[in-house]
Amino acid sequence: MTLAATNEAIGAVSEAVRSQLASRTQLLVTVSRPDIAATTDNEPKLNLFLYQVEFDGHLKNHSLDEGRPAPLWLVLRYLLTPYDQTHDSDSVAAHRLLARGLASLPEMSFMSPAVPALQDNPEPLKITIESADVELLSKLMQGSDEKYRISVAFQVRPVLIAPDVAPAYAPAVLTVGPPGAEGVTVLPTLGPQLKQVTPLQFEAGATLELSGDDINTAIDSVLLGSLTLPVTAAREGAVQTRIPAIPALSAGHHAIAVARTLPSGRLMSSNPLVVTLRPTLSDAIVGALTANGPNLFGDVTLNGQRLGGLDDTIFVSFYRDGRVMLSLEVVGSAAQTSQTATVDSDHALPPGTYYLILRVNGAQASQTRQIAWTP
Repeated sequence: MTLAATNEAIGAVSEAVRSQLASRTQLLVTVSRPDIAATTDNEPKLNLFLYQVEFDGHLKNHSLDEGRPAPLWLVLRYLLTPYDQTHDSDSVAAHRLLARGLASLPEMSFMSPAVPALQDNPEPLKITIESADVELLSKLMQGSDEKYRISVAFQVRPVLIAPDVAPAYAPAVLTVGPPGAEGVTVLPTLGPQLKQVTPLQFEAGATLELSGDDINTAIDSVLLGSLTLPVTAAREGAVQTRIPAIPALSAGHHAIAVARTLPSGRLMSSNPLVVTLRPTLSDAIVGALTANGPNLFGDVTLNGQRLGGLDDTIFVSFYRDGRVMLSLEVVGSAAQTSQTATVDSDHALPPGTYYLILRVNGAQASQTRQIAWTP
């Protein structure tokens, strides 16, 4: 199917309708605006005026070939206006001309013009007479030098215009077989659908269960952030994995998904869910404190796992009497096993017992350690 010529389809339709009308009515038929047509050709005639082009809503998603984008399907709306020898459209002679044109339109209901721009139109062009009320004609013929002219409206559809867009073709599937067989491997599934992770918040060393549709013994890995974790147990509907105690992944919110390795070596992964990896705060040790009036300042060392790396956002808060007395931003370390929070003299705290709240990338350690802030 040669579609390159369809970029001239609108003009080809206008010429086809003009030619058919002229042949059937034996009248001069022009294509112009009504006001211009009234100033030319001193002989009885009919004039075609294309006043609207719109997209065909019934065919807008209809493609001619699978894999090729849908072309443009148009509806062309025309106005047919008569003119007698004196360029009048309201005389008895003009009314006779209009009746001759109107009688010819139903005879042209299905047109298949043999011109390059229209020969690939998959359907015949359908002509349908429409209502041309006073409001429509007044809008189309308004102006200081133009007057109201009785006319007939009709539409032509569907008109095809095929843009030059490359199709989305792919090689055909020739054979389907086991790994190593020639051809493309086709699996009877749309891929795993992850629906639930238990628990959603956890610390290093925890075992997670991931469940959903098409999750079974074929699943061989779990994707957590930048880590690829092995499956430690699997059954129909769920798999399990264990979070290792390594600093390769910081605490915080991460996307998690399950995946299976295809014979080609590529991964087919599920939709992701969001889980929270909490830091683990094992203990907190207060160093030597210095007095600043009645208050004290100094260092406290936090030990644990995933306490925050160099690029992480880490806050240590001192909590007492139902509120946070001081919150410090701490710089992380590569090992993520030890952090030091320093209270300077300007923020010296009153002596007493405090609870330390640790947050790394928005994830809070489940354990809060009690410290004695005393000399």
